[in-house]
Amino acid sequence: MVDKVKYFDSGRLRRAFFLGAATLAVLVAAGPATADVKIGVLMPLSGKGASYGQHQDVAMKMALEALEKTGIKGEKVQTIVYDTRGENAEAINLTRKLIHNDKVLAIIGPFFSAECEVAFPIAVQGKTPIVTASSAKPGIATKNRPWAFRNALSSDQMNGHLLDVWLKRNPVKSVVVLTDVKDAFTKIDGSVVFPKELKEKGVTVLDNISFQTGDIDYSAQVTKAKGLNPDGIVVAGLYNEGGNVVREIRKQGMKQPIIGALGMSEPRFLEISGKAGDGTMVVNPFWPDDPDPKVHAWATEYKNRTKVAAGNTAALMYDSIMLMKTCIEKSGVTNKPDDLAADRTRIKDCLSSVKNEPGIAGPVTFNENGDAQLLPTVLVANDGKWEAIKEK
Repeated sequence: MVDKVKYFDSGRLRRAFFLGAATLAVLVAAGPATADVKIGVLMPLSGKGASYGQHQDVAMKMALEALEKTGIKGEKVQTIVYDTRGENAEAINLTRKLIHNDKVLAIIGPFFSAECEVAFPIAVQGKTPIVTASSAKPGIATKNRPWAFRNALSSDQMNGHLLDVWLKRNPVKSVVVLTDVKDAFTKIDGSVVFPKELKEKGVTVLDNISFQTGDIDYSAQVTKAKGLNPDGIVVAGLYNEGGNVVREIRKQGMKQPIIGALGMSEPRFLEISGKAGDGTMVVNPFWPDDPDPKVHAWATEYKNRTKVAAGNTAALMYDSIMLMKTCIEKSGVTNKPDDLAADRTRIKDCLSSVKNEPGIAGPVTFNENGDAQLLPTVLVANDGKWEAIKEK
């Protein structure tokens, strides 16, 4: 069964202890030193993308509470959670620590695509299954088979579908793309994935204007876009920068329709953009207002805890923990120290064979590239909420 979740030296970010130069670690559901089923988790609880990590943290707790009565194979669960701060160096070091020091059976995370690009090879070297519940850059899992998996949709699986729905509703023949070139996922989305899909659909990209994660002033970029007078605007950014870019677009009087990258499909984007965000369209494998009773109950409980609607990355974190439970129970894992290598292989083989496993974000199947096959939903911002677009 699962011990009550414990955070040590709790502060605003519930820091547990420092490793080297401010490396943060949080022990969740920490039992005795000889804890039973150990699963590592990497997510940004501080630094860039902290809102993502904090939402995943809530979903992780919900999953652990759901396991309280049964545990995994009737044994206690210890999730060892490290805060990567969204930094590549932290992702590398903490992945090594989870594999070699903590000796976890498997790892969930990291969050950002750039982190996954450097952490996944470490997991491959350590022959430890690793599943990101968020990264959307195409090809990340593929390059690190057979140990790496992505329980999320890559952007190339989603953006073509988003554009089809957007173009049906808007007579767009030309666009300007605004791209966050500092973040690995948004950079590939804005410079490769969206332009390729737009070209195939006969839409001209007038310019690709760059900004960077952490920028504050977007007036110059938007002024340049305004001067080009496009029919529509594509914003390849995360929720913070994307929300502020959209505010600036509307502030300068641009009324063109806007679509955004997956990183903008979070509740936090709606808070930052405010009314300016209304009409912005995004795509997401999870919709919190899905009428399915199981999804509705989970989303309601999540909102009761956080006072905001659940986002994609929270749902996928919950599902990823439940996937681990399924594979640990079905694959013959012994959870004995001498069987660690064999147990990791068993989990890896099980994940490779996952077919239509039920989840909050929908049934998941991993393909030969380690990528989840999920059904995306196109959402539109309306009065502070994401609403699903009913496709005909």
